[in-house]
This record gives sequence, structure tokens and C-alpha cells, in this order.
Amino acid sequence: MIGGAPAGPVRTGVVTLARPAGAFDVLSLAVPAGPDWAAARPGQFLVVPGNPGRGDALPGLHWLADVSVDPVHGTAVEVAVPAGGGWDVGHHLRLIGPLGRGFGVPTDAVTALVVGHGGSTVPLRWLVARLRARGCAVHVVLSADDPDDHFEVASLRRQAATVRLTAEPDLGRVATQVMEQEPGIGVVYAAGPRTTVRRVAQAAVAAGRPVRVSALDLAEPLLCGTGLCGQCDLETSGSAGGRSLRPCLEGPVVPGEQVLDAPR
Repeated sequence: MIGGAPAGPVRTGVVTLARPAGAFDVLSLAVPAGPDWAAARPGQFLVVPGNPGRGDALPGLHWLADVSVDPVHGTAVEVAVPAGGGWDVGHHLRLIGPLGRGFGVPTDAVTALVVGHGGSTVPLRWLVARLRARGCAVHVVLSADDPDDHFEVASLRRQAATVRLTAEPDLGRVATQVMEQEPGIGVVYAAGPRTTVRRVAQAAVAAGRPVRVSALDLAEPLLCGTGLCGQCDLETSGSAGGRSLRPCLEGPVVPGEQVLDAPR
């Protein structure tokens, strides 16, 4: 549930399109222009009101799926919400965000490996597009408990050099295989539940690759997005000793080395 008032800008978005995408509906929203949208990154999220059509009385946290800033046509935001909400074109939504620290892209063009599981992969299509715009070749490895949880794989196949689908327990092993087969990979990105991103981070560090992971799983219950509930707390490792990380405030994207020995 959402408690308190999340730190972040509050504005109104207008639904201009709602399209199905497996387990999700992707809402396209027209929003007021602002520097925070221009600086938005994959891996950030929004607080979106509950949908009475689904019986959702409370707001929820949802991944940003894309942001387009156009001086002529205005600013458009895509957000992925659970399928079947019945969102109507023209509906006004009170949004809070973008929130959190997202994925950055390399300064120079390098080959990248992008790994994800389930609903946490929503930001990855946007991340791959940003990497391609920077001139990076991208390899993608995905898993999902349900095929409908794969987010827009067809779009990823058009953009990425390779896309591999596997089972969640095998993500670390397959990521290692890709890094062995593609020795030019210069950076690894991962998104998913804690145990998933930890395995990918371990594989990347073992291969000597820098790695960034999203340490927030929006599928967990009772997330507030405010830093108040503590549900997303993650014990991290590091040269200065372990400490507690609150991904909704300090992440969700963090260096993968921080989560290697985290117990949860």
C-alpha cells in the first residue's frame, strides 16, 4: 500500500492510448513538459492511482516503460500496469514521479548484456533502445514464470543482436555463456527479484564485467515507494562493510557488487 507522500513531483497525465502487452496494459500518457521527464531513465517508476474498474482502492508503484520528449508534439510517457484495467482514453491520472535512480548508459559505445526476469523487465525495452541509440550492440537474456510476463519480446528482437529465453534459475549460467561467447561485452545490466539479480551480478563480477542491477521488485506486496515501510530494504556488501539499502530511495539501480552477499 502507499503511505505518506512520496518525494517527487506531482502532476496530471492524460491517457491517450491503452494497449495490451501480455500480462500488462501499456498506458500512453500526455504529461506537462519538465526537466525531470527529459532526464528520466529506464528503471525509474511512478506512483499511479488505483483503478476502480479493477477494484484497486490504493495507488500502486509501476515501472516507466518509455519517455518521449518532443518540442513539437509534447511529452509522452508510457507506464505498464496490470492487464484488464479498462483505462479509458481521456482519463486523467494524478501521477507522482519519476522516482528513483535509473540505469545509465555508457559514455562510449560498448557491447552490453541485458538480463531480466518477469515483470521487472518492463524498463528493459527502453534501456535497450537507449543503448542502441548510443551505438551499443546489445545481447538480451530473459526469463519469466508465465509467458505473458515477457514484456514486448518482439520489440527487443528487432533491436537486440540476440535475445535468449531461459528459465529463471538458469539466468546466471546463461549470462556467463553469453559473456564467454561475446568477449567484447563491456557492461551488464540486470532487473528482477533480489535472488535473480544477485546471481547475475555474481556471474558478471566473476567474468570481470561492471554490472548494474535494479534491486526493487514491484511485485512484492506492501511497497510504499516512500521509504517508510522498509519492505524493500536490502542488506548490501562493500569495502566499508555491509549496510542496509532502501532501493526505493537510494536506487532502485545500484552497483551489482553491493548485492553479492546480501542475505535478502
